[in-house]
Amino acid sequence: MRTTKRTKPARHESTAASKPPPTEEEIRQRAHQIFLARGGAPGRELDDWLLAERQIYRERIEEFKQQNK
Repeated sequence: MRTTKRTKPARHESTAASKPPPTEEEIRQRAHQIFLARGGAPGRELDDWLLAERQIYRERIEEFKQQNK
């Protein structure tokens, strides 16, 4: 059986070995901040959640890059 060597982390895998992926609570808090920042209008809950996830992952990637310069 042929095995493939994985060279890149999976999309939602933590890139910083010292930090686990964001918890549901971290994402929920960020999504709520986004909701409030856009005026609290209902109907964009999924957009807020996905944006919160992206922001947190980007922040962690940047932290990782800074630590490994």
